Amino acid sequence: MMENFYTARVHGFPNLTARGLLTGVGSSEQMTQEGVLSLVVVLGSSVSLVGLVFAFITYSLFSDLRNLSGTTLMNLLAALFMAQLLYVIGVGGVQDSELCVALAFSLQYIRLTVFCWLTAMTHDMYTTFRENVNLVPVADPRMRTNFWRYSLLAWGAPLLLLGEAVALQLRQKGGNLLDTASLRSTNCWFLDRDAFVAGFVAPVGVLLVVVALLLARGAAMARLTAGLQVERRARERMRRRRRLQLCLFIKVTLLLSTVATLGALSKLTGINAFWVAFNVAHGLQGIAVALCVTCNCRVLKIYTRTLRRRGSNGKTRLRPPGGPSKSTSLQLLTWEPSPDSV
Repeated sequence: MMENFYTARVHGFPNLTARGLLTGVGSSEQMTQEGVLSLVVVLGSSVSLVGLVFAFITYSLFSDLRNLSGTTLMNLLAALFMAQLLYVIGVGGVQDSELCVALAFSLQYIRLTVFCWLTAMTHDMYTTFRENVNLVPVADPRMRTNFWRYSLLAWGAPLLLLGEAVALQLRQKGGNLLDTASLRSTNCWFLDRDAFVAGFVAPVGVLLVVVALLLARGAAMARLTAGLQVERRARERMRRRRRLQLCLFIKVTLLLSTVATLGALSKLTGINAFWVAFNVAHGLQGIAVALCVTCNCRVLKIYTRTLRRRGSNGKTRLRPPGGPSKSTSLQLLTWEPSPDSV
């Protein structure tokens, strides 16, 4: 049953042998390979959704929403969760034309918001490295203003691109959006070629170039500001913390850009190898990103510190009336914790 689930219902897989992906293998081996692929995609998508929820809850529990870095990251996780959920909806194939069109446009919009939030996160990192030259972080009085600007960029700009995609799709379909024959060949996960290239591939390419430049400038700024520290110990601590944040952003960028590239290649070239790789990568991207943002040494340190306090006190410490406790500070959860009180 499992080996026939994906190949029987997901458009694109029924012609694996005919299109040359699995040629040269016996029928039993082919069924085994297709069964493994089906299992990876279905289970990977389910685990990714759970992992993204866990990561979002983790950042919610340990925050009072006072840090811009953590807030933008939570928005990225929320957008990625929606993209993963919509992807799962189309796995079995969509027969209703209205639902197919809605799914294709919604997925393109959500995927654009993911890369817009990635750009906002990277810009915030570079700005922090440039303006904060001390080991002890300084509260940003413009956090609310900057967050609304990032929100306008990340949630609003994709709407403009979506409007462009709608116009191109209408022109390509002769004004009939409900002609979904070409959309169903890819499970309604992508729009037609012109709307897909102009409304997704080109903007994402520009955003990735901007992210790469910000990461490069952030790395140079981190090295410069770390060298300004007088004490050797403070210099090493700043270098270590900022290297951790840079590595995290690079890993997330590589993961998301790899999945987007595989999706673009599978849509534009029609090669089954790219289609299979995209399905596997998209199914697993959620859990990969969740592990990157939650299983790093800074977050694990917060976990162990909280557990030690609960064990020593026999119960959870209550939040003091004067402000948030150390275990609930977003600055502790993200990569620039506040200093211990004297």
